[in-house]
Amino acid sequence: MINEPTKRLRAVFNFRDFRLLLAAQLFIGFTQPMMFITQSWYISQSAPENLSAMFLGLAAAFRGLIFLGYIVIAGTLVDRFPRRTVMRTNQGVTLLLIVLVSAVLYLFERADPTLFRLFATILLFGSFGIVLAQDQPNKVALIRNSVNSQYSAMAISLFFAVMSFGALASGPVAGWLIEHHSYTLAYLFSGLGPAVGLVVALAIKTGRTAADTESTGVSLLENVSQGVRVLKEQEILRLILALNWISIALGSGVMGQLIAIWVDEMLGFTAFDWGIMIVSWNVGATLSTLTLANKGHKFPRGLTLILAVAMLGLSIFFYSWSRTLIFVFSFNLFCGASLMAINALSSSIVQSVVENRVLGRINSFIFMSQGFMQIGALFLGFFATILGLQIVFSAVGLIIFSVACFVLIRRPLIRAFI
Repeated sequence: MINEPTKRLRAVFNFRDFRLLLAAQLFIGFTQPMMFITQSWYISQSAPENLSAMFLGLAAAFRGLIFLGYIVIAGTLVDRFPRRTVMRTNQGVTLLLIVLVSAVLYLFERADPTLFRLFATILLFGSFGIVLAQDQPNKVALIRNSVNSQYSAMAISLFFAVMSFGALASGPVAGWLIEHHSYTLAYLFSGLGPAVGLVVALAIKTGRTAADTESTGVSLLENVSQGVRVLKEQEILRLILALNWISIALGSGVMGQLIAIWVDEMLGFTAFDWGIMIVSWNVGATLSTLTLANKGHKFPRGLTLILAVAMLGLSIFFYSWSRTLIFVFSFNLFCGASLMAINALSSSIVQSVVENRVLGRINSFIFMSQGFMQIGALFLGFFATILGLQIVFSAVGLIIFSVACFVLIRRPLIRAFI
């Protein structure tokens, strides 16, 4: 296990490549949410009346299927090939896809909405499941390459903090561009992130050689099997996986994939209003990850992770019953804080117990929760259509909180993890 150093937080900034990766993540944290805000609002407004939740769920499920179909292979490629090369390829492909989708949106915005155009757009949006599956596992693994191992937990928390800080302006900017200009411009603007990411990928020196130099001697299937064997050997990884999958899949399913229809129908927000509300989410996410970066070595990470999951569940439950703005924004802030803390703590614990040569594969297993989230949104959207948004949001909050209580009481291994 890696013990967090007692040196000042600024010591981690001595690593050049880490500073460059943070700069890239700052811009990607700003523009990537813009892409999904634009996607969600476009689908919400283009879908037939009273079927917005179903179409949002359908779009998320399609993207999630592509994501899950590729992410394990993506994690294998992170270990099998130089991580710097993987980042260059991924950022370049992302930029090209954004330009392509923006061109299609430009054509569709000037025509009457039809189901054919809506489904065609959903298919194009789904293509981002591929680039997203490669993005997160690779960057988190690159953090391991860019700093000394004793700074790993601190660096991971800073990585997620910078991503959250960059996202502070994404909601208002995306909402303003959609309302005052067009979906096309909002979507095209999101290409700034991968453009900066590509420049950084060309400049960094770390990750020039493959982490697992022996992986090319065997098949991709065997590479994946090696990662599965690591999971079988490490019970703590399986527990982290379960907590991460349940909390992210359900929590982000309602607060991410279905939130566009919630703020439209339940709160009566415009796209710009929604963008302002997203600021509170990212304020919470930034504060929680900065706290972990600065004081995280004083907290037992396993117990803190369980408490973050519990807080996410309670925050979603109380958010679902809030209509007064101060409570809406407050519980939204707590959701952002707890969810980003879950991501940071999960990644930190994984970095502590997993060898660098298989880190990409284990990261890919952890981030599978994002694919489950998107597929789960289809079922959540279905139940929301049948039972109502209120019941679905409240039930998800209670389920997540119950899982946290179960793990706290019955799984001492993760509770005691330092």
